[in-house]
Amino acid sequence: MSKHNRIFKIKLAQHAVQESSVALSKKHNISARLIRYWSQVYQLNGSNSFIHNQSPYSSEFKAHVLKTMKTNDWSLGHTSAHFDLSSPGILFQWQKLYAQGGISRLKPQKKGRPTVTKSDSSAKPVEQMTEEELREELAYLRAENDVLKKLEALAQARKKKAKTRR
Repeated sequence: MSKHNRIFKIKLAQHAVQESSVALSKKHNISARLIRYWSQVYQLNGSNSFIHNQSPYSSEFKAHVLKTMKTNDWSLGHTSAHFDLSSPGILFQWQKLYAQGGISRLKPQKKGRPTVTKSDSSAKPVEQMTEEELREELAYLRAENDVLKKLEALAQARKKKAKTRR
């Protein structure tokens, strides 16, 4: 999610035509370079600027952007403005990844922790389990039972202590 909303970016880009980016920078506490970038995006894309869907860019789109940049000999800033990317930094990252491993490195990666699959011990019927698996399950269930007994004993001790305080 962007720090600034779309309408704000468009208004600043429109004001950047009449007013200097440095003056707007001081007025709104935003870097002048960012204001110039927004202005360039707005000049190239018009009212359709700054519309970003939340899904990651496909590897085909990334490759197309990099190819267009190379064939037209465009800068990072101009290319990212032309394709309405959120910043030229994204394009720089794509360039690095492409140089490291080609198009396979441009595929979107899942973010965050991997999902944990809960292994269910009762997935196999008892008849199909080996003797060793049965022993492991018995040991696990005994340990679980002991923990539950200790927890119950602690809860009862707390209740007893609370009664004696009253």
